[in-house]
Amino acid sequence: MKKILPFVLLLLGLGVAVVFFVLDPSKTQLFPQCPFHAVTGGYCPGCGSQRALHNLLHLNIAGVVSYNFLFLPAALLLLYHYIHPVLNRIFAWKLPNLLYKKQTPWIILIIVILFWILRNLPWFPFSVLAPE
Repeated sequence: MKKILPFVLLLLGLGVAVVFFVLDPSKTQLFPQCPFHAVTGGYCPGCGSQRALHNLLHLNIAGVVSYNFLFLPAALLLLYHYIHPVLNRIFAWKLPNLLYKKQTPWIILIIVILFWILRNLPWFPFSVLAPE
C-alpha cells in the first residue's frame, strides 16, 4: 500500500489539474462556491483559489495574483516542501527544512489571518486583495 499510494495521489493530482485546466471555474457551475462568502459576503483566505489555479495552469501569473494574492506564495511553499529533500539528496546537502522550524506554523497563521482581514477592507490598497 505504501508503494501504491504516491502513484494514486499523483494520478489524482493530475486528474484535478486536467479538470482545472479544461474547465474555467468562473464560467462553470461544476465547482463549489465558498460557504463563507455565501453566508457572510466576505472573502476567506481561500476565496479565488479555484480561479487562481486555473490561471496558474494557463501560466497567467497576473490572473493568479488578481484572484488570490497568497496562492502563488502558497504554491511555491508547497513546491519547496517537496523539492527540498530531493535537492538535499542529490547534492548531499544537509540544509534544514524551514517549514519544520518551531515558529513557521505561527508565522504562516499570522500571515493568513492578516490577509483574511485586509482583503475584506473596502479601501485602497486593501481592496486590491479581494478576488477580481
